[in-house]
Formats: sequence, C-alpha cells, structure tokens
Amino acid sequence: MLDVTFRTTAVELAYKYWLGKCPPDKNSGQISGQISGQIPRHIPGRVHIDPMEMVAFLPNILLLDVQREPLDFRFRLVGTSVIPLLNRDYTGEWMSNISNLKAPGKVWTNCSSAVEFAEPVYAFTPYTGPKRGIIDVEDLILPMAADGSTVDMLMIILAATGKKPGRRE
Repeated sequence: MLDVTFRTTAVELAYKYWLGKCPPDKNSGQISGQISGQIPRHIPGRVHIDPMEMVAFLPNILLLDVQREPLDFRFRLVGTSVIPLLNRDYTGEWMSNISNLKAPGKVWTNCSSAVEFAEPVYAFTPYTGPKRGIIDVEDLILPMAADGSTVDMLMIILAATGKKPGRRE
C-alpha cells in the first residue's frame, strides 16, 4: 500500500504489523480482484491486534475512536512516548475540543483522510512542543474496522526525529 522509506523503527514495525493483520478479502477472488499483483485485503479491526505483539512500538501508539456524525475522534489510548510529545495525556478527550488538533488543521485532515479512504496516511508533522532537539514527528495513521471496511478506529504511530548532526538551532 505505502511506498515510503520509514525514518524510525517504531513506525516501520507498526506498519508491517498492521499489514500482517489485514485479512484477505474473501469476496473478490484471487484473480479478478487483484491490483498490481496483490490480493485485495480488508483492514483489521481492534480484535485483530494484540498489545503483547506490539511491545517494540506500543509506547508510540495512539488509538482514536472514530465518530461518524459529526466526524470526530476520541483519544482511547495515548502511549507513554507520545504523552511528552503532546505535552499532556489526552485520553478520553475529543479532538474537536483541542485547539491545535481540531479541523481544519493538518492532524485532523490526515485522520479524516484515513477514515474516508480506509487507507494508511503517512506524514511528518512539524514539532512545536517543549522538547529541544526534535525536528518533526513521523506519523503513520492506520485505519481499523470491526467489519473490515468501515473505519471505526485509528491506530496512530508517532516517533520524534532529532536534529541532524551539525545543524544549529
């Protein structure tokens, strides 16, 4: 699905994990439904993921519940490596109530795109928080769906990228 070079191990591992949890599409057949030689797949739901299998990147995870009407996102889980990047724990809060995350911002737009197209969204978000030495945040938004197609949750992986050696602040 994505053709990118990941900059952090956590994001790369999470993407490979998510892909491995995408069940084959049983309705489209292996020949007629193929695109670029790949068997079409449904997207995984929450029941398909196991935190014990995600130890290597679990601290970098955000889980968001998706509300459809009106569109909004509720923070279900905020990983321990993510809280310092966000400068606080947003667990239980709605994204529409957080000034720097609500529409029409980049984070909201990326989350909306993952919901609308039921496909991963890979992005870099410029970092504006209190931690020194961070250039940006590599973020990967992975859609999840209990029914295999209607996105009802987003698994987001965030990993800070540091300043390049020799670069001045």
